[in-house]
Amino acid sequence: MTRLRPVRSADEKPAAVVQGYSREVGWEQLAEAMVALRAGARWVATNRDYTIPSSRGPLPGNGALVAALVTASRREPDVVVGKPHPRLHQESVRRTGSERPLVVGDRLDTDIAGAVNGGADSLLVLTGVTEASDLLAAGPGERPTYVSADLRGLATPHPAVTSSTDGFACGGWTARVDGAGLVLAGDAGDPVDALRALAAAAWSLPGADGDSWSGPSGVRADGAAATEALRTLDL
Repeated sequence: MTRLRPVRSADEKPAAVVQGYSREVGWEQLAEAMVALRAGARWVATNRDYTIPSSRGPLPGNGALVAALVTASRREPDVVVGKPHPRLHQESVRRTGSERPLVVGDRLDTDIAGAVNGGADSLLVLTGVTEASDLLAAGPGERPTYVSADLRGLATPHPAVTSSTDGFACGGWTARVDGAGLVLAGDAGDPVDALRALAAAAWSLPGADGDSWSGPSGVRADGAAATEALRTLDL
């Protein structure tokens, strides 16, 4: 068995640089990592989350620190073990023996993309950096199986989205395509159900599965209840 010993200086000739998030990371640590990488050390990043949520809004995450070294070294990490890469999820499944794993997260580009890459179902919670408009613009590799306002969605039913000639319906709401945009109609209900219907409609738009997809051109309401739902969703 190979024994690993953590060191803090490139002068100790480390075999690898392992880069993870810490509030204490600063120029000195990045400089030592840079020297070690130039000397041939392997580069392992725990994740590339560019931001982390806070009470003051999004703040720089590990991805921002990785980007600093990418810019300075003009190379990419050798391995990214965390989301959206599948290694982390696959190891979790292996250790737990899970048959139907569910990945819960608040980011499309890491949590949900990681679930897609790992072949697992996912639940997007709207308590982090992802907003309703981000979900409508999500590409095929970042579309969650389920959506919830928060973690209470783990213990509540998720109404299925059904499609018809009128559009996509969920929990009393109907979303239909109008040119390159969407229209929401309905009398009342959970705004998250409206978002589920809107997402299905958005993902049915021409070009929604392409690399240049940027989401619907807009969303408008048909009726007072729909107007309030869109206001709640900030759409």
